[in-house]
Amino acid sequence: MKAVQQKWFVIVAMAFILCMTGLVMAGTSFAERCVDNGDGTVTDNGTGLMWQEATFGSMGWDYAKSYASGLSLAGHSDWRLPNKDELVELYISDCKNLMDVVNSSYWSSTTYTDDTSHAWFVYSYNGATNHDYKGYSYYVRAVRTGQ
Repeated sequence: MKAVQQKWFVIVAMAFILCMTGLVMAGTSFAERCVDNGDGTVTDNGTGLMWQEATFGSMGWDYAKSYASGLSLAGHSDWRLPNKDELVELYISDCKNLMDVVNSSYWSSTTYTDDTSHAWFVYSYNGATNHDYKGYSYYVRAVRTGQ
């Protein structure tokens, strides 16, 4: 009976150590994945994207695309409006915790194919998507492919 108790103790102890190791590794992964560059940008090493840290004001889709493509930030001028999938990935990742995020909706660059007067937007608080008329105003966050 004592041998069985010792085996169970060893199994529970090993499980605990593995869980703790996983938590430490998960924290390390976050630290390596999401980097505040200290220059108004955040790099997501998991996706290879560099994001504008600040939210830019609410505007129509055409202005949002113009703003993003005209942005010069952190020594880079190749910024753009993110596509729907990139924006969803951002708002379900922990990298958003390093950014100024308005609890609202953000434009993506992706046009809604069933009605090209509409484009997709993403809810920042849960990463859900919807589409709306391009003339309506939503928030903007620029992205670029990092090096």
